[in-house]
Amino acid sequence: MEKREAHKTPALANWLAKRFIDRIYLEEFFGDLQEIYTDRLQSKGRFHARFMYWIDMLHLLFGFSSFNLLKTQNNNIMIRSMFKIAWLSAIRQKQFTVLNILGLTLGIATSLIIGLYIHHETTYDSFHTYETRIYRINQSSIWYDWNDQYASTGPNVAVALREDVPEFEEVTRILKIAGQGGQTIRHRSNQKKNKLFIEQRYFAAEENFFNIFSFEFLQGDPKTALKAPSGMVITEETAKRYFGQEEVMGKTLEVKQGDGSWKTFTISGILANVPKRSHLQFDILVSLNSIKERLQEHEWRWVWTAFSTYGLVKEGTDIQTLTEKIQSIPPKWAATTTKRIFNQTFDEFTAGKPWRLYLQPLREIYLSETPDQHYFGPTGSPQFVQIFGAIGVLVLVLSCINFMNLSTARSSNRAKEVGIRKVMGSERKTLIKQFIFESILFVGAGTLCAVLLVQFSLKGFNALAEKQLTLMPYLTDPIFLGIIGSFVLLLGFVSGSYPALYLSSFKPIQVLKGKMSAGFKGKGIRNSLVIFQFTISIALIICSFFVQKQLTYTSSLDLGIDKDNILQIHHIEQLGFDTEIIKTKLAANPAFSQIGKSFAIPPNIWDGERYRASGPESPVVDISNFRAEGDYLNLLGAEFVAGRNFDPERINDKYGVILNEEAVKVLGWGTRETYDTNSPIGKFVIQAFDNEEKMEVIGVVKDFNFNSVKEKIGPLMVIHHQNDLWYNYGRGRSYLSLQLNSEVVKNTSDLQSVLDQVRDEIRQIDPSVPFSYSFMDQEFESTFRSEQRMGTILNLFTAMAVIIACLGLFGLAAFSAEQRMKELGIRKVLGAGTSALLVLFSSEFTRLIFIAILLASPMAYFLVDTWLTNFAYRTPIDLWVFMLAAFSALVIALVAIGYQSLKAACQNPVEILKDE
Repeated sequence: MEKREAHKTPALANWLAKRFIDRIYLEEFFGDLQEIYTDRLQSKGRFHARFMYWIDMLHLLFGFSSFNLLKTQNNNIMIRSMFKIAWLSAIRQKQFTVLNILGLTLGIATSLIIGLYIHHETTYDSFHTYETRIYRINQSSIWYDWNDQYASTGPNVAVALREDVPEFEEVTRILKIAGQGGQTIRHRSNQKKNKLFIEQRYFAAEENFFNIFSFEFLQGDPKTALKAPSGMVITEETAKRYFGQEEVMGKTLEVKQGDGSWKTFTISGILANVPKRSHLQFDILVSLNSIKERLQEHEWRWVWTAFSTYGLVKEGTDIQTLTEKIQSIPPKWAATTTKRIFNQTFDEFTAGKPWRLYLQPLREIYLSETPDQHYFGPTGSPQFVQIFGAIGVLVLVLSCINFMNLSTARSSNRAKEVGIRKVMGSERKTLIKQFIFESILFVGAGTLCAVLLVQFSLKGFNALAEKQLTLMPYLTDPIFLGIIGSFVLLLGFVSGSYPALYLSSFKPIQVLKGKMSAGFKGKGIRNSLVIFQFTISIALIICSFFVQKQLTYTSSLDLGIDKDNILQIHHIEQLGFDTEIIKTKLAANPAFSQIGKSFAIPPNIWDGERYRASGPESPVVDISNFRAEGDYLNLLGAEFVAGRNFDPERINDKYGVILNEEAVKVLGWGTRETYDTNSPIGKFVIQAFDNEEKMEVIGVVKDFNFNSVKEKIGPLMVIHHQNDLWYNYGRGRSYLSLQLNSEVVKNTSDLQSVLDQVRDEIRQIDPSVPFSYSFMDQEFESTFRSEQRMGTILNLFTAMAVIIACLGLFGLAAFSAEQRMKELGIRKVLGAGTSALLVLFSSEFTRLIFIAILLASPMAYFLVDTWLTNFAYRTPIDLWVFMLAAFSALVIALVAIGYQSLKAACQNPVEILKDE
């Protein structure tokens, strides 16, 4: 039964086609459509087949149809006449014409931009040949919440999948090599001078990487480009940056290694620039074989989670079955890691928690809620797509309501025209055609203006949203044009039907006697639509206020440290392990009041390990950590609540640690209130890995944000930078942080001078070290960049919704004033003052706004409360914000109707009633 239903073509489309096409053409018309529909049904599915059936039907109508709806004995004369009448009507009622087209233009343009944005966000990674068979292998977030997914895995996951799971046709890996500060690369342009570059998008990939991903090769063989240990593939833009217009293939670049040496790579492939809509964004890929020795030494470490692993499944593979099958891999392969590193069996390490592997489809990666980030490119926000999608629909609905409301109101003024045309012999169907024709023309004009507005405004929107949206390619897309054409016809038909059917039913004698005007007002429907418009608009205003309130709240939140005026110098590790020389030189500069060295900088402290308190029953807990010297904590202004800072005079301090309050709590040593009787100072933290070294707690600092303030403050351990028992002692990125002296650095010019001085000091020590810097306050602000963009765009769309609603209100106020002019004149003759008439006229609409406020408030409260759940620290939902939003909406509405109200109230009653 279901199969027979699927093969049925859309009944409504068939019915509509029969209304327009002569019988002699029906068999040919439907025969072609049915054949195409059947092919699409088998290859693309029912939804695609039915949608394209509508598009084809509308397209073919122009070839087959006689368009009886618009034809008379002399079709050309009839259409010219309809155009002329429509034009004269539009000119005669200029105000309604402008309001209608302006409202449609703004609504359609807003929805079109949102549609382009959503299409852009939802079509990432669609250019790969095997897009439907590519999956990224994620795993449980074993360092944090085990129920969350982590986008990166250990190196051995790919090895395990190749050996144990034949359902994968290919499995490949990509590794992040460049640290937070980027990768230093040297190009020997001649014997005398080297060019240094810092590459942020520099990764290592396996030789079969291009067997899975379809990035376009301009030169080189994708099968062998990453095979040799010295192989390097670069993009076309990168090639021009290094070599200009020179031939690139076979040339070499030198990459600085962690120990300060340089490794030579040969360019073995040139790629076209990576498409913007790719979740993998890179400028340079080097062969994973270039670190073959490191891989062989550490490949067994499942906790070296720096790799992204991708698999190409064979055709016909059941993904659900495959997902269940790969769950046997972690217990089998990760047991070596848990035993050698954590001295625990796999079951002891997991303690019943789910160490799972997940198969995430390629097309879902960019807009995935979990994991929400990865090393190798951008991630989108599904929440933003949902929010803007809903706004796009609502704004379009508001615009359509506006148009229908004003069209209906405007039509009442044409009752006498209808009566005269009927007396002159016009048939009812001719009048119906005229009204529907005019409505379609209005919608068409508004749509054309909207397309032009979008084309001219996209550049500004792209700068605001940091996207690369474009409209022109869609204007030649049959599906897009079909959707636009269908929208124009549908909205024009719907909005023109009511006045057309109603007005054309009038008896001419009654119309010409003026007996029909009272019955046509339709106030109930129009008022309901106005309430709906302002309910949506007020809800958006409230949401916009709270978005800005939350952003202001988080930006002014006390982080527990001093983040202002902190200059952070990157790549200090390239100056060698002993950095006292550069530190001493910079400390002598009066532009800096404090200086400190660290191996990570807030808000990007992501490293962590497993620890436990000393004692046989102490649980193992995850604690974030970073290495630093005591001067760095002084620079941050970290507040000590117990113990002390690292003391350079005490040799054993290098084996001590400093904890924050949350770390003390998770280790089971109580809170600040219990430190007097049960102090954590002098107790030992045990490393739950390797040799299980003991580290004495010498200090406890007040909790401070070391990651984004969207997250709660977690446990943190500060390790002395000279602790030689630490497993990565002598390795890793390091930074010098300098607090600017406000008495010396007073303006931008002073700051630039200071930066030049720091650059010169570094060059004098080692010219090959790149100069890169950041400011801590800007780093924290960047964690909210997407929310800031969302807030700005939300404000823009909210403004569009409010403007559209006000345009409708302005037009209806004008219509109401016209309808009630005689009533107001009589009231004025009977002694009513201008102010009383102003209140009387305005109250008709302000009552609607108050109803909209009551409806919008609970809706907005629910939306705001849902959005704020994403923040660890959230602004309170205060009543005054609702009151401010309501007052703003009321003021905006009064401004919209104020002119019409005042104009009506100030009319001279003699002029109004002179014909009575």
